[in-house]
Amino acid sequence: MKGIVQMSGFVTEPECVLVGKPIIEIEGVMKFLEEHNFVWPELEEKLDSMMSLGDDDAEWLIEASARQCYQSWGKSGEKFKGRSHEEHIKNLIDVGHLSCIEHANFTFAIWNVSRTLTHELVRHRIASFSQLSQRYCDSSSISFIVPSAIQELATIDPDAYRTWVAHCEKSRQLYEVLTTKLSEMYKNIDNKLERRKKARQASRSVLPGCAETKLNMTMNARELRHFIILRASAAAENEIRALAVKTFKIMNNNFPLLMYGLELTKLPDGTEGVSNVKNS
Repeated sequence: MKGIVQMSGFVTEPECVLVGKPIIEIEGVMKFLEEHNFVWPELEEKLDSMMSLGDDDAEWLIEASARQCYQSWGKSGEKFKGRSHEEHIKNLIDVGHLSCIEHANFTFAIWNVSRTLTHELVRHRIASFSQLSQRYCDSSSISFIVPSAIQELATIDPDAYRTWVAHCEKSRQLYEVLTTKLSEMYKNIDNKLERRKKARQASRSVLPGCAETKLNMTMNARELRHFIILRASAAAENEIRALAVKTFKIMNNNFPLLMYGLELTKLPDGTEGVSNVKNS
């Protein structure tokens, strides 16, 4: 596999980073509590020890939303009863009250993934996607994602692998040729951007599904759990499973309460997956 990874323009691993997360407005929360003579001791104690909630805003926002359902705040002057912050989040997941965790949204930048992957990814409709446009962006230097089966084939039939690589490179070359010819065909269009767009939107038709793309993806915590449960399972396609596993690791490192009940596991084929011990 080592030679494949080093080949220019051919990549084997998706990349994913967290670029956005919720920020709770403490002033608004405190105004609501004060006007209703409510107290939230655990939150207040945390705020007394630090200037903000650190990286935990999403989880506190979820607890605030859940307590709103039942008005389960403490009353000023009374001893606070009920679950702790951590117990509260875990209980929401245990009992399936998952609408509350929809209040926390997370945005990821994703790259080194194929158009084939994103055709599956965008089926998760409780989400927002902003993807690289092949109509506006030049694809003459585009990379290609090497599917895991093709990586395996390369070790047992190098000639077949080289044929696959040649096909990808020829598609890129044909894209450049077509873009040049179509741009010439549309030379009477004064608007340069419109001329390029019309050429590229037709030329992209020769690029294979393994052409690399980039996107931003925003999902709420409930949909992220759903995405990870479905796409990090043994039944998922390998490329999207690798992306789902990376997404899980990011969320589990930063917001472990929201990934409660989900565990990293080794699959029979030696790759990583995520198991759902809570079946939520």
